[in-house]
Amino acid sequence: MKIEKFVNTGVNKDGIIEGGGAVITDGGIRMSPPNGGCTIETCSCSEGHWLSIILPRTEDGVVEGVKVKFDSAPEMTQLLGLRTLNA
Repeated sequence: MKIEKFVNTGVNKDGIIEGGGAVITDGGIRMSPPNGGCTIETCSCSEGHWLSIILPRTEDGVVEGVKVKFDSAPEMTQLLGLRTLNA
């Protein structure tokens, strides 16, 4: 498992990043689909299994958060299962 912080600057209100790409602007928690990836068939921006915690866009156009990248689907399932059992 790898945890990394990300910061996107120059994000428009609709989520388009000035340097290219897009991001959600309302904040939240996002998770890869069961088969991994980002749900866009031709995209490789988020390969594998991941969980992202994203803060809402600031007035200055900054979107930041953390992304947890898992080595496998079972590793992600195990972490989420432990969280569910301890909740």
